Amino acid sequence: MRRMELDPLIFRWKKTTRALKIHEQPYGRHITDILERRTDAELALFTDPVEAAAFFCLLDMVMRAGDLNSPGLTPPLPLSPQRPIIEGLPVG
Repeated sequence: MRRMELDPLIFRWKKTTRALKIHEQPYGRHITDILERRTDAELALFTDPVEAAAFFCLLDMVMRAGDLNSPGLTPPLPLSPQRPIIEGLPVG
């Protein structure tokens, strides 16, 4: 996928942001800003623009949650590769 394939999605999300309540609009702008910063190289492994958008928005969220300088945020818990998410399923 190329950056220009993500542009129609960003445009729709910007229009949706303008329709949000005034106190929600900065969050919508933050999401579209995240996506506008992405390059072709970062998007190369994606074929679906919505999947790419979700991935990079979640990535930003996790990175911010792990930032110890952000007030009120705690670092994420370490993931345990030995414990399955659903009990009873084999690991690995």
